[in-house]
Amino acid sequence: MKLIPDSSFFICFLDDLGDYLPVADRMRVLMAIAGSFSVMVVPEVERESRLHRLTPDVSGKVQRISIANEPADPSVELLRPLLGSGEHEVITFAHGCLLKGDGTFLFILDDGVARNLVQRILPALVSHMKGTVGFLGHCAIRKILDKNGTIQLLTVIGKSKFRVDQSTISTVITEVQNRCE
Repeated sequence: MKLIPDSSFFICFLDDLGDYLPVADRMRVLMAIAGSFSVMVVPEVERESRLHRLTPDVSGKVQRISIANEPADPSVELLRPLLGSGEHEVITFAHGCLLKGDGTFLFILDDGVARNLVQRILPALVSHMKGTVGFLGHCAIRKILDKNGTIQLLTVIGKSKFRVDQSTISTVITEVQNRCE
């Protein structure tokens, strides 16, 4: 399954958690994710996140992709002036996957405005959309990440610079506790 993350996903691990978790622990989580998903990174996310800071083993698992050949869909183009470049590229690529009949992907958007616009303008993408925190919960439920380690990680994310509502953290932690063995 493809994973198409936005910049905030990588910035969470590369920057926001820096004062809370050692680099090795953060890269271990990313490596587990990259071992279970085909992580696809659009050019603007690579630039915004400064992905050159990933460790070589994680970086080697990330696929840099171009969206130059993605069809320009009018619905997606309506979003361009309302979103950051990274979010727009992520949505463009995700929508392109759907148009090609490839429904085996998840994409990560953390920005509330971007998420709301996808819900209103591109509802067919909603079932493929996660936020960083929800995606980490998804990984725990699918046993990609350890239950207790994920709960600890989510708790740390709630204390970090990563902008996420505490109710979202609590909801995902409760879901992980209830759905994981």
